[in-house]
Amino acid sequence: ILYHQDDLRNAMYEDFKKSSHEVDLTEIMPVISEIKDACHHLKSWMEPKNVPTPLSLFPSSSEIIYEPKGVVLIIGPWNYPFQLIGSPLVAAIAAGNCAMLKPSNNTKCTSEIIKKIIEENFPENEIAVFTGERHISNALLEKPFDHIFFTGSPSVGKTIMQAASKHLASVTLELGGKSPVIVDETVNLNESIPNIIWGKILNAGQTCVGVDYVLVHEAKFDEFIEKSKKQIEEFYGKNQTSWEKNPDFCRIINDKSFERLKHTVEESISRGAKVEIGGEFNASERYISPTIL
Repeated sequence: ILYHQDDLRNAMYEDFKKSSHEVDLTEIMPVISEIKDACHHLKSWMEPKNVPTPLSLFPSSSEIIYEPKGVVLIIGPWNYPFQLIGSPLVAAIAAGNCAMLKPSNNTKCTSEIIKKIIEENFPENEIAVFTGERHISNALLEKPFDHIFFTGSPSVGKTIMQAASKHLASVTLELGGKSPVIVDETVNLNESIPNIIWGKILNAGQTCVGVDYVLVHEAKFDEFIEKSKKQIEEFYGKNQTSWEKNPDFCRIINDKSFERLKHTVEESISRGAKVEIGGEFNASERYISPTIL
């Protein structure tokens, strides 16, 4: 991974202009940390655990022995395309499993680097990478895996669970959700707003556990709006032009997502929402400015 750091940075910039700083912070270092943690704890994780034995089974003794599941399928998302393939893979390897990986087709450049890293380090009968369109995922799901790890939408999660049930495979499903922030009348806005704005705008908001919307106490509302505007300007510059040219501001992953978000903003405005800051779009760049409604 460290040998291919620049390749990963360049690939994610090519896929959706994710800056090298964000790639390091949210993609590479979390996986490196997972590896270090697994190496540090693996011996104790593997050790059998003695447990009490019922009197009816005297004079036997009992212990829990940990064994590999077998073959694990890991289907990754596009928003954190390396981290959410790498981290579950670390766990699968540590537990002694073989794995098949299906990175997201929305991040083609990153998927190719993942494939390169894996093929340089593992024989294909231990870990194999499959790239391509949805039909590849569908073909993989027909196979009898022992465990399936999936990060993505609830609708696809249902398909994954249905496929797993045919083979009685266990599943780990991380299906996103809504993450509101509640700002009550006691909050110190000077401390909280930098965290809220950073959490929202990181990865251009494309984070399943990121800030989704904010519920602000009426006593703090006006101050919250003004300080949030100033925080965006502090992070990215004083005007729209500087925001769009800022190399640290990510882009929306594809045209479909861009149009969905643009429609959400326009529909909100048509229903009476006020644009406090932002609301600018550039379809050719898949750019949506930091926006507060």
